[in-house]
Amino acid sequence: MKEKIIWLIQSNQITPIIAEFLQTLQKRMENYIDLVFMVPETSSDILANIQGLKPVSFKTTTRTAVSSCPAYLSKREALGSKTFTEGLAFADTLLLDDLGGGNAQETLLGLTPPSGTCGLILQIPTPLGSSEMEEKIFHAAILWAKQNRLPAIGYELLPLDTRWTLAPSLPDGLITRHYESYDHLKHQLNHQNIWLLPIYEAAVFSSVSTSFTLSGVKACYHYKNIFSIPSTRTVLYLPHNVAMVYEYQELIRTLQPLGDKLHLMFSIGKDQVRGAYSQKETIEIVYKEGLKQFASHSFHEANHLWEMMMADAVVSCSACFSTEVAEKDLPCIIFDPKASPMVRGHKKRVNTREALEDSVKKEIEGHRYKMEFADILMLLTTTGKRNG
Repeated sequence: MKEKIIWLIQSNQITPIIAEFLQTLQKRMENYIDLVFMVPETSSDILANIQGLKPVSFKTTTRTAVSSCPAYLSKREALGSKTFTEGLAFADTLLLDDLGGGNAQETLLGLTPPSGTCGLILQIPTPLGSSEMEEKIFHAAILWAKQNRLPAIGYELLPLDTRWTLAPSLPDGLITRHYESYDHLKHQLNHQNIWLLPIYEAAVFSSVSTSFTLSGVKACYHYKNIFSIPSTRTVLYLPHNVAMVYEYQELIRTLQPLGDKLHLMFSIGKDQVRGAYSQKETIEIVYKEGLKQFASHSFHEANHLWEMMMADAVVSCSACFSTEVAEKDLPCIIFDPKASPMVRGHKKRVNTREALEDSVKKEIEGHRYKMEFADILMLLTTTGKRNG
């Protein structure tokens, strides 16, 4: 029997792009894991829009304690001995409310984990974008997972590099979209189980993700499979142009010492024919010796720009249409000795070989933190406590 992982989805946590990505992920993992998508009845409005995920609905109930002292004791037990950085216990901050007549309200999930369940995935709420009900269900789900001895893994949608770290501190593991969130939570919480998604998956989990992003992640899964690109290898997208054969030759020479860690994606176009040679043939002939120093390389139709989402960064010899498209989501490193250095958003221009090499080294260093959703899910099958 395959392992099962529950993925909890609430209202305000799903878009058509995210839903289609989750279908792709569900299909991709079907030989290894059953992803069971569950929706609380408080979010029944989204059921019609995610039928492709075969969601299961479940009931929730709310229970209120009428006595202040039991209410406080209940909260204190749930919070345990956790403290703020300055040493104040979380539970102590509730004393004024509860001894002044406040009541504890508990949300319960009417949910029985299917046999073979080894984990729970759910979105982490934030005060500046999540509803009160989202937060209640989140806290109830964390408690439910602990009661059923299941690891709960929370993932980032809205930014988590904020002052509010209580919610992210509750799950057993954290999946972040941005390095800023990864670094912030790693230092603030000293959490051992924090993962950073690669760009192609991270870009999907956004309220402003597009079909371009979704096409990119599908292309990535396809090419990483057919070219056998290991997860440890950094990928660079080179928007090559035959008008700059010499410049790209210099770029490739500069990157050769790092070649064993790199896969190069060359964009090619039918209009880049020179004499009897296609652009692909020109690249293979002119850079033949240089390319032997790289772990692997591949060729991609220039009009299929979404395939660049597979890369950790775009590296170009000039600003161009490809870099204009890429810089929304991807780091763009432009190596142009004739132009002044500059940095703007994801766009960085360097004019020396040393600066180019340093910039690519940083991408290689950053790549080692990244892990795909599929690999994180597989970790749960080996470390998660099974129910039933």
